[in-house]
Amino acid sequence: MSISRIYHSYHLDIAQSSPHRICYIILPERLKETEREWLDRMAEQHSASMVVISGLDWESELTPWKAPGLKSGEFAGRAQSFLDILKGDIIVNVESSLRMSRPRRFIAGVSLSGLFALWASCQTNLFHGVASVSGSFWYDGFIEWFTEHRPEAELFYLSLGEKEKESKNPRLASVDSATKSIYGLLNTIGCQITFEYNAGNHFGPLIERIEKAITALYTL
Repeated sequence: MSISRIYHSYHLDIAQSSPHRICYIILPERLKETEREWLDRMAEQHSASMVVISGLDWESELTPWKAPGLKSGEFAGRAQSFLDILKGDIIVNVESSLRMSRPRRFIAGVSLSGLFALWASCQTNLFHGVASVSGSFWYDGFIEWFTEHRPEAELFYLSLGEKEKESKNPRLASVDSATKSIYGLLNTIGCQITFEYNAGNHFGPLIERIEKAITALYTL
């Protein structure tokens, strides 16, 4: 049975299974009670412990550098600070409490946390696999940055809503071509990668899409 706890300003939902692999899933909101049951099932199905992290400052802690906001203001670009907390604090604490020793780690995210997951894979060798659901690869300067940085992970899953390219916001509409560029770059360097479209736009059945992503990642 999963446990729920507050760690600093973050909310963690943790389902324990195998001590040999673990997936960190960064979501915009904490899981509902029924979704915690889903987390238990996913952990059992994939023989992997699962950790959902929520409660982040979404537009600040997941963005790699400052950039104009979508409507006003700006993205704060504090991803490095959150990555430091994830690496040196959250992962250490969680895996110690689960009595894990150097498990194979995976990271999954959606939208800005999908962007963060791919960016983080270029900053650390902690993660073996990365799943990005509707990752915000439209983010200013990201494609140019990614072409100059090699990810440390080996397995990748990317997905988009098939209607995302129809957004009236030109920045958001560019996500389709940006994701295809990411897919091509990962292919070029020999990564194992799956890319697929989901029905609908950016806002879809989140848990269903995350489940597809993790399942695909664990079967690569």
